Amino acid sequence: MTYSGSNYRGAASVPPAGGSGGARMAAASGGPTRRGLIGSGIGLVVSLAAAGGGFAVWSKPNSINEDLERPFDLDALPEDDRPEKLNEALNILVIGSDAREDSAEGEARSDTTIIMHVNEGGTEAYGVSIPRDLYVHIPEFDEAQYYPEYTGTNTKFNAAYAWGGVPLTVLTLEHLTGVRIDHVVEIDFAGLVEVVDALGGVKMDIEAATAPEYYDETGVTSIHGDHYFFPKGENLLTGEQALDYVRQRYQWNEGDFARMRHQQQLIRAIMDSALSAGVLTDRGKLTSFLDSTADAVKVDTTFNVTSTAISLMDLRSDDLEFMTTPHLGTDTLGGESVVVYSYDLENPGNDNPEAVSLWEAIRDDTVAEWVAANPADEE
Repeated sequence: MTYSGSNYRGAASVPPAGGSGGARMAAASGGPTRRGLIGSGIGLVVSLAAAGGGFAVWSKPNSINEDLERPFDLDALPEDDRPEKLNEALNILVIGSDAREDSAEGEARSDTTIIMHVNEGGTEAYGVSIPRDLYVHIPEFDEAQYYPEYTGTNTKFNAAYAWGGVPLTVLTLEHLTGVRIDHVVEIDFAGLVEVVDALGGVKMDIEAATAPEYYDETGVTSIHGDHYFFPKGENLLTGEQALDYVRQRYQWNEGDFARMRHQQQLIRAIMDSALSAGVLTDRGKLTSFLDSTADAVKVDTTFNVTSTAISLMDLRSDDLEFMTTPHLGTDTLGGESVVVYSYDLENPGNDNPEAVSLWEAIRDDTVAEWVAANPADEE
């Protein structure tokens, strides 16, 4: 068994160089495809953008709700299989998949999945990344969109999306965590590019390549497409460039951990760009931004983006903290190389009490207390 990870928390967590450590960090494998979803909170950013400047400057607070595509009906899920909602905190599942327009049925898998928890007061937000290779139990689901006969088994988490799309992904997460998912947001490759370009680009602090085969102290060169070179330090990136950068992983010693960190940094960059560009305070800019990005995301049937935005008016990127599902490292289970959540999935508290306590804190809306009681190692 290989243990990896550290107790670093903030952006995506990174295992210590050349060593092993605790079990907070995801060891997910495999990078996103060209059209992969970078779902790490961007859907929520759309809501935040709608709210940040106050609705006094926004002439059409209801139109965004009308324009959004709503293919996900959470009310249709079997209620007996779902956790009870205990408070007014908000849990939004932000999900992405590696689906292509020409993909055959069942080929898509979830690329990035994050539970965004916003406390009742709308003053704190936490993003919990779910490793795509996390070994979990996928509940039996006769209504699974593609392969219902495969359900009711233990395997990698991203198989839930491949077999049953968003509904089975929600059920799998709720079974794993006991957390009631209130809403779902999905964004695709084109959507990410649209969001960034509508903001006039985003500023990101580029990390120089550290892996021996790609080492370059001056920056990092993409291994995809036109092999764009990103110079070390702050860069203003277009949507295409931002997508390209956050897809890279082989060029850093941390591999997939670096990719996760950069994806989470992109979320903050999008939020900060919306503020610095005046999108949140200029009626024309805000309307243009919403018009250009409304078709970039899909949401569930009951998600009222307007009211959500109002409740999150004071939330900024500094109020958003990231973490990754606590786990036990990597191992081979069921014939697959996976991220181990627990060796006893029926009683994960036996060997992964940290994860069980995190989910309890999200259910009870006491995440701030959990973070204080579970200090993370600094990078």
